Amino acid sequence: MSLTKEQRNKLLTWAAEGLRLPEINARAAQDDPPWDVTWHQLRAARKKSSKRYRDLREVFEKEALEEGLARRAVRVAEKMKRHQLLRQVIEERGRANYMQEVEGGKTGLLVRDFKGALYQPVYKVDAALLKEMRDLEREIAIELGEWTEKRELAGPDGGPIPIAVTDLVGKIYGEEEEFADNNPE
Repeated sequence: MSLTKEQRNKLLTWAAEGLRLPEINARAAQDDPPWDVTWHQLRAARKKSSKRYRDLREVFEKEALEEGLARRAVRVAEKMKRHQLLRQVIEERGRANYMQEVEGGKTGLLVRDFKGALYQPVYKVDAALLKEMRDLEREIAIELGEWTEKRELAGPDGGPIPIAVTDLVGKIYGEEEEFADNNPE
């Protein structure tokens, strides 16, 4: 029996949900008019829905790669915003009244803490804030390709690369014997 367009769409939806043939036929029997699905129709619907969802997934993945944090420019802009907010914290802290009389307080790099039973103020460099700023700066430089990690070259066994001096001499002077003739030592 041939299915109508509406029935085919329902079958595709149910197949995509992963329903089995008896479950699909139970749902189809409740429609008006009731209808039946054969095993061959379900197999064809699963094949078609699989292709449709694969195509949709490819489109969604492509869109995801072109939007939001998947784009380097957006990631860099977000990191730069966070860096600017940290700079704003430093500037506002430097302008705070309670920091004006403290040595180095006007820089905004000090943080106030309270210690002891009398809650005496203690001022110290905000190392966590400075580390976060350095990390953001490094991440931005990496994103822009301006930062590379130094790597040590290693030989096949993981140790240093073996280079024979005679190989270098031969390449520089053409032959080892010529080096011996040209070298007064």
